[in-house]
Amino acid sequence: MDRFKQVEKKKNTGRKKIVIEKIEKSSNKQVTFSKRRVGLFKKASELCILCNVNVAIIVFSPAEKLFCFGHPDVEAIVGNYLKGAKVLVPSASRGSYEESNMQYEEAMRNLALEKKNLTETEALVKGMTRRWWEDPIDQMSERELEQFMVSLYELRKKLTERAGKLFMLSIQ
Repeated sequence: MDRFKQVEKKKNTGRKKIVIEKIEKSSNKQVTFSKRRVGLFKKASELCILCNVNVAIIVFSPAEKLFCFGHPDVEAIVGNYLKGAKVLVPSASRGSYEESNMQYEEAMRNLALEKKNLTETEALVKGMTRRWWEDPIDQMSERELEQFMVSLYELRKKLTERAGKLFMLSIQ
């Protein structure tokens, strides 16, 4: 009986062949694009190294972001192709496109953070028209609670100063 158990192997699904057709769901489309783009650029890089050829790939993602790969340089390859030149004269590029894509992605993350900060600031400004001390404490975030506490201390300080001035005026 033990032999039969050993012979029976666990069946895994493994890699399956997929049908090549247009992906309708946008989130699936973006994930597939990201994975396949990396594979495409890797294969192009291998082709450049193995065959000593010049390659340029320009791709727009479903999110309309530009991704480029070029060996030695996309601008030089495209420029020579458009001119009809057969000899590659590399242009003076300002860094690799991989670096440019990383800088672009970093700038997009910073933009998203700035948009978030703007909405928070707009919410705070909008909130200035109401009485901040009437806001329910149990619905505040930790940051808002800290600001609330600081505001209470400032209010207490100003009330104490004002009461002291009024007391001094009443004595005179």
